[in-house]
Amino acid sequence: MNAKLAILFFLLTIGFAMPILLGVRSVPDIQLPNLHTDYQPEQPIAYSHRLHAGVLDIDCQYCHTGADKGRHATLPNVQTCMNCHATAKGRTDSAKAEIGKLQLAMQDKNQDGQPDGVSWKRVHNNADFVYFNHQTHVRIAKFIDDSGNIVDGIDCVQCHGDMTTAGVAKQQEQLTMGFCINCHRTQNDRHVTANLPALAPVNSCDACHR
Repeated sequence: MNAKLAILFFLLTIGFAMPILLGVRSVPDIQLPNLHTDYQPEQPIAYSHRLHAGVLDIDCQYCHTGADKGRHATLPNVQTCMNCHATAKGRTDSAKAEIGKLQLAMQDKNQDGQPDGVSWKRVHNNADFVYFNHQTHVRIAKFIDDSGNIVDGIDCVQCHGDMTTAGVAKQQEQLTMGFCINCHRTQNDRHVTANLPALAPVNSCDACHR
């Protein structure tokens, strides 16, 4: 095999292998970990954060119950959705159709006899070599804003953008190493100014790469 054919074979192999390595089923689903701002996959149900978190003022952690308890924020199971939608059927034809998908998801059972649920598409995708713990940020950390106000926990908006106006979820920020380190450095400086212990890791590689 000559050099040109070898290079062509290598490129074709990589091209066909990448969707498999990234765990996707189709080209539009390809998402580079952390970097794909404005990534907004079409979801199986047209869920509106603007309506639920904005107009109805439902707290993020009502649905994302793991955000203050562990590494992953988690997605709501269909029973959580039906807590409201057993009675809230929708006012428009389009809303009724989307809520109807929830009702179907409740009816479809898996082998354990539990509802199959909704196959939401992941929006934010940390690389496998990155360790991130929602609980540490949402519940344990103290956040100091530009005005010097100190609050317990980092608001979701800092990483995910203002979901009360966002509608369908999409990635707002490039959640890169630089994004995290710059935030840690800024917060540490503000903690020192406020005479609070600076705890956010900056130089400890094993804090995020375990």
